[in-house]
Amino acid sequence: MQLEVEDNKVGGTNTTATIAPERQELAQFPQDNVDYYQKIKWNGWGDTRKFLHTLEPSGTIAITTPTASAVPLPSLANYIKKELTLNGQTSNLENTPSIQLDQINIAAPRPINPSFERELQSIFTPDQLKTDKFARITHVYGKSIRDLVRLRIGQINNAPDLIILPQSHDEVEKLMQSANKYNVIVIAYGGGSNIVGACEPVTTDRFVVSVDMRRMNKVLWVDRREMTACIQVGIMGPDLEKELRKSGVSLGHDPDSFEFSTLGGWLATCSSGHQSDKYGDIEDMAVSFKTVTPTGTLELRNGARAGAGINYKHIILGSEGTLGIITEAVMRVHPLPQAEEYFGFMFPSFTHAINALEQIRRSDILPTMIRIYDPDETRLSFSSKPSKGAFSEFISSAIKHVCLSIIGFEGSKKQVDFHKKSVFDILSKNGAFGLGQSPGKTWAEKRYDLPYIRDFLLNHNMWVDVAETTVSWSSLLPLWKEAKQAFNDHFRSKGIPSWICAHISHTYSNGVCLYFIFASKQNADNEMTPYTEGKRLMTDIVLKHGGAISHHHGVGYEHVPWMNRYVSNGWINVYRKIKEVVDPKNICNPRKLMPTQEEENGQKKYLFDVLNVKQPKL
Repeated sequence: MQLEVEDNKVGGTNTTATIAPERQELAQFPQDNVDYYQKIKWNGWGDTRKFLHTLEPSGTIAITTPTASAVPLPSLANYIKKELTLNGQTSNLENTPSIQLDQINIAAPRPINPSFERELQSIFTPDQLKTDKFARITHVYGKSIRDLVRLRIGQINNAPDLIILPQSHDEVEKLMQSANKYNVIVIAYGGGSNIVGACEPVTTDRFVVSVDMRRMNKVLWVDRREMTACIQVGIMGPDLEKELRKSGVSLGHDPDSFEFSTLGGWLATCSSGHQSDKYGDIEDMAVSFKTVTPTGTLELRNGARAGAGINYKHIILGSEGTLGIITEAVMRVHPLPQAEEYFGFMFPSFTHAINALEQIRRSDILPTMIRIYDPDETRLSFSSKPSKGAFSEFISSAIKHVCLSIIGFEGSKKQVDFHKKSVFDILSKNGAFGLGQSPGKTWAEKRYDLPYIRDFLLNHNMWVDVAETTVSWSSLLPLWKEAKQAFNDHFRSKGIPSWICAHISHTYSNGVCLYFIFASKQNADNEMTPYTEGKRLMTDIVLKHGGAISHHHGVGYEHVPWMNRYVSNGWINVYRKIKEVVDPKNICNPRKLMPTQEEENGQKKYLFDVLNVKQPKL
């Protein structure tokens, strides 16, 4: 049986794959399935059917979704223009459209080793091997501001040479063995939502394979007695919850990227979800997993807990594909809650909200989720609602210090009622004003929409980025104040308007996750230096106040320059020794997570400083 590889080429050469007899049952991926990378925007965020745009002649911003067309967001345009001001001059929405896909030229794939090619053809079907331009472009970057700007101007220098879509653990093992034999770079690719450069190929001299895990998307089993489930890690968030709900359970992990990220990506970057206050972060949910490394597969036993030496799962959790590829995971699950209630509250100030939050955290009663917006993000929230309403207008224009909070409870009806009573008592003692369940309902419906606003701003001469950290209770307010002031001072000293807001999204007994969103105008100097200077400033301030380099976005290459200040050199050397043992040829996602010795010694520039954009307005 013979099948031709897509576009008749692997590594730029015409080739025909002969499928071994034992592989023939997988020769055709079901034709009614379209791979995920073909469904989502190549130069923006998320669903191709969901986007913001302006309505003419009013200039009102509207959102179109798969279920609704041109829903007006009547306050958003004025809010953007008002907030991004400098010396009283408003920022107009100038058009800065993306280049079209057919206008982009990328280099041909590097020549493939013929022996490596033959081994691939014995492992995979032709439909699992992709070398066409669209596949390569959609696997070169994540979704950071640098990534999107480079895509939008067609600046693609290191596209992977080959995309492989495995369908089983066995296939990943064989691929890794072959890649190690022929010194081929292997980069695991989940949903591609990463914003720290964790999946970008950076080599110039070796053949690069991007391993798209999204066909490994099955829940293999659910154990209702042990409340665990074994899951292939390429499954996307919505599909995972849909499958688990068939067994009456849920993982309870709901990050902002939920719709377009995978379980493997969550594990590889130490992800955190909206419901972490109740269900924990991804490391609390992970029981065991299989990890394919160049020198063999690492497995862990399942169990409630073990004190038998090092907790080995933490060597792989957060390793961002630099040690191997996670293929299957046993995860803790919980029964579907009988009741789910989310409420909105308004606080007189950010300080009032933080005081209430700390008191709740000190009690034995915790909501499923507490999210607190500072005054600037509160106004953004009300300005991006589909309906103006008197209260929204009041908040957006008249009140400068109030803070919105969304608080959720899940569990049995009895548990929810008990927790609500205790939490609401603390809120009222700190000046909170209840808004009912309507804000909670709106939050649940719109919580994944913010990246679509970012895409709109990129189309209109502006940019948006984020920074997040874990910071202690005592340093929370000082960090928030200094970061906001320093960021605005930095840009405005250069004659560039800027805007910054923040929210608290996860809480712990000894601190919180503080999440900044910041924006500015694209500048006339046609390069990104103001942005990288701003990002460097934010990271320096976070470390000054004892914050983590990241709470849940990871390291990639964006945060590598700060790793020597964040962890001791001893731990960096421990990681390097582990890397040498499990990946002696350095084929797994090189130059990510930790600095190389050349970078550390100043012999080579950090990728943070090298992977810049010179052509566009930014």
